[in-house]
Amino acid sequence: MRRYGRFVSRISRRQPRQKRIALPYFASIIAPLKPVSINNGTFTVAAPNSFNKDIVEKNYSIELDEAASGALGRDVKVVVTVSPSGEAVEKTASRSAEPADPDPASPDMHQVADVTQSGESGQLKKYTFDNFVVGNSNHFAYNTAIMVAENPGAKYNPLFIYGGTGLGKTHLLFAIKDYAETLNPSIKVKYIRTSAFIDEFIQTVTWKKTHTFDQKYIDNKIVLFDDIQTLGKTESTQDKFFDLFNLLYSLNTHIVLTSDRPPGEIERLSERIQSRFMQGLMIDIKPPDLETRLAILRLNAAAEKVEIPDDAMIYIASKVNSNIRVLEGLFNRVVASSRLYGTRIDLEMVQDVLKDQVAETDQARSPSVDLIQTHVSNYYNIPRVDLISMSRSRSLVHARQVAMYLCRELAGETLISIGDRFGGRHHATVIHSCRNVETMLKQRKDVLQEVRELTNIINRSC
Repeated sequence: MRRYGRFVSRISRRQPRQKRIALPYFASIIAPLKPVSINNGTFTVAAPNSFNKDIVEKNYSIELDEAASGALGRDVKVVVTVSPSGEAVEKTASRSAEPADPDPASPDMHQVADVTQSGESGQLKKYTFDNFVVGNSNHFAYNTAIMVAENPGAKYNPLFIYGGTGLGKTHLLFAIKDYAETLNPSIKVKYIRTSAFIDEFIQTVTWKKTHTFDQKYIDNKIVLFDDIQTLGKTESTQDKFFDLFNLLYSLNTHIVLTSDRPPGEIERLSERIQSRFMQGLMIDIKPPDLETRLAILRLNAAAEKVEIPDDAMIYIASKVNSNIRVLEGLFNRVVASSRLYGTRIDLEMVQDVLKDQVAETDQARSPSVDLIQTHVSNYYNIPRVDLISMSRSRSLVHARQVAMYLCRELAGETLISIGDRFGGRHHATVIHSCRNVETMLKQRKDVLQEVRELTNIINRSC
């Protein structure tokens, strides 16, 4: 255990010539790794998901090998696997580490976060890179935001991040500010909501103090504009913004903007401003997938120090398809109810607390499970009774998995409900089916075409 502590300390403190692992990357990618075993020169650790595993293997394998070898005093190779859950990994580690190596060297990866935060308390801040949950839908925006905080003005200026409400755009802006100021306490970073920018400018015009307006911005190395889509509502302010944007850009001030839509879709936004926004890098944040939503809930549960079983977590995550704020609102409602009435959180309790909360999908326009099953059966020329049967023939399994995936994505049904409608299957089977389809959508064009055609057919019939 002591040697493993040295291992994690080496990873966090070392600054190799080739690469330095930035603190946010370290906290979100390296710290979640859990020990599994050390055997015959192989040190096996488990990542919480395949995304973390891929990032570690592609970018940090050399650093991990060197740090582990230095800490253990012998050459070892770090091998990364994927764990079904953090709890399962901890149990596996406790069983396998001791027999595999009589000289205990099984680390606690959570020590990493303590080392990298320079003695700060482990309590999570509200909006930092450390507590931003990274998934397939947002990892590009996350990585680019870190690059801006580390080297403002170097690349991707301006950075334009857009996506629906409650997907973490504001979180990223505050995280940039927090991390940039942590790396360089003398740096100046300004965050402002665009509506506040408009109000400030109107006031300066009213009080005839426009000569002092620019000074609030040009003294900063990074300027963060939130909800820039509101700029399109005020044509009179756009001229001032255009001039300020050009001034900041000429001073190599890094400009980061967020919006709920891309520049070309912002109503009444002038073409010259649209052109400025598009000259840098535009990144789309998409709604989080189920795995990311579950990770967000687990992070909140850890912060609140509450225990919620997996089936209850899945039920909460299934209630929300996109908006993270709504997801956290449901979580807070469950926790508040538990503390108010002194009840233990389990699936039955969560179902009761959230019984009046409909799924985030617009139910009035969403297709029913019956409708989806009918269209999938017709599309694959399979009797509907076979689709929900226990048959495991290859053609039926494929059609059934696609149908389950569409029920989750289009109907907004919970995993438990979907399982019930497909012959009483367990929700874990539904998760497995949906993930299989998600994988095939990335790898097989024929499946992508099938799902697209089915989606169009189903939506047209609603």
